Amino acid sequence: MQGAASLVVGMAHDDAKIDRNMRVLIGILHHYLNIRTYASWGGHKQQSGRMNPAPKDEFHVSFFLPLNYPGGFDGNTLSIIREAARLYEGKVFLENDNETYNLLIKDGCYSWTLSGYGIAPIHFASTLFSQYLVAKRNR
Repeated sequence: MQGAASLVVGMAHDDAKIDRNMRVLIGILHHYLNIRTYASWGGHKQQSGRMNPAPKDEFHVSFFLPLNYPGGFDGNTLSIIREAARLYEGKVFLENDNETYNLLIKDGCYSWTLSGYGIAPIHFASTLFSQYLVAKRNR
């Protein structure tokens, strides 16, 4: 886990705007999977006074993926996330919000939410990074 955390040090996103408990997971999504998130929350021991609080071993990340992703999205990105989630069957879920909540596709983008229950964001981040490395090696 220490390794995954050190990999995201000095990355381009603004850490001050990202919940401290979510920084490593968001960093891996941003830097390695080329995903830009628009909301994330989770992993709090104390929930009082927080907007969208989620308990210690729970997290949520929402992001848009264009139907025609200019940054190189080719389906592998979602496959990597799905493989990592599969390792935590019944605990980590990837949902297409457009299908789940009947949202319209806006500006050619699908909205997705990655959620974890009973798992700390840092633990899933480590697994996600491992799956990224496996996929990269197998290309």
